[in-house]
Amino acid sequence: MITFAQPIDRDTLRIRHEFMSAANLRASAGAIAATLHIASRHAVADLETLVLEGFLERTTDGLYQRASVHRPA
Repeated sequence: MITFAQPIDRDTLRIRHEFMSAANLRASAGAIAATLHIASRHAVADLETLVLEGFLERTTDGLYQRASVHRPA
């Protein structure tokens, strides 16, 4: 019997890798889309998935950064 599982989104893994490679990275959805050559709407969806997972957080100015990064005010 063949069963189907949720596919692992390669682009989500690529975005996660970008933020793991540069722990202090702060980027907009547009910048991530341009860097990885993906559609902006797809980048936003993937970034928001990573926010829901607790891996990323969105700053008040709309940028994304690792949730574990605490910056002084």
